[in-house]
Amino acid sequence: MQVTSPQEAFPELGTVANPAVHFNANDAFICYEASARSGGGNVVLKFGDVIDFRITPMNVESLKACRYPVNPWTFNEVVGGEETTQWKALNQRLWLISFNDLLVEVLFETVSFISRDTDGDSPHRTLIGVLQCSQDDSLKS
Repeated sequence: MQVTSPQEAFPELGTVANPAVHFNANDAFICYEASARSGGGNVVLKFGDVIDFRITPMNVESLKACRYPVNPWTFNEVVGGEETTQWKALNQRLWLISFNDLLVEVLFETVSFISRDTDGDSPHRTLIGVLQCSQDDSLKS
């Protein structure tokens, strides 16, 4: 088992706000604060074909107790862990994303960048807006 940085280059996580999340039993959406170094604002990612999704209250100091060696305020990908070998036939990936006061664990097949909002709104409002637009678009189809 190894913990690495994912191959995707999404904007760096900010260190203040916790994310807004929505999981519909198939896809997970995460809206997080991007760091000032990477341009700030809020970023929305979509994880597709999700098998497992967990949010664990865990501050940065508590990361030492995590079952994997997770770096704070970053995307951590577990390669060769028990969870990924169990679902190997489906090509699943496991990410652990550390925020200020919580850890998001997602076992998924695909991840994509959905949007970036630099209006300075909260992650929750940004995510609600993205989800509403997605729903409106699907109703038009």
